[in-house]
Amino acid sequence: MTEGKCTFGTRMPIDIHMLNEIIYREVKHFRNYKIYRPNFGSMPVAGKFYASHDQIKAESKEQTDKVEMYTQNVSQTRSKGPHSKYPSAATENQEYGWYHKPLLTMDRNDKRFYKPKVESINTKIEIIILMSNPKNKKT
Repeated sequence: MTEGKCTFGTRMPIDIHMLNEIIYREVKHFRNYKIYRPNFGSMPVAGKFYASHDQIKAESKEQTDKVEMYTQNVSQTRSKGPHSKYPSAATENQEYGWYHKPLLTMDRNDKRFYKPKVESINTKIEIIILMSNPKNKKT
């Protein structure tokens, strides 16, 4: 070891096989598509002035019809809800609101199904205090 020479940060020699394997694993999940397929379900935040499909230019009758058909497809798809797209709930979160009609008719005398909210004296006092606070009053 030479005097005064810093060896901190020296690198190991690069193994080309290891480097090729790293690049292969990173690249194998990428795909390049040549055709643009719009996602009708997503809502764009803003139009892209540089995108070819958002540009307004002189078009032939055929191209104008194609654009009109595209906008009609987009509006139809956005107006439909998930009930028209799927026969049953597709995700776990959709199950909560999927069936909007109750399975059983609710009998208000049956205490198993009907549990109305009951106010306690503590919550009533809290509401009175909050209502009487002059900072919360709107003028």
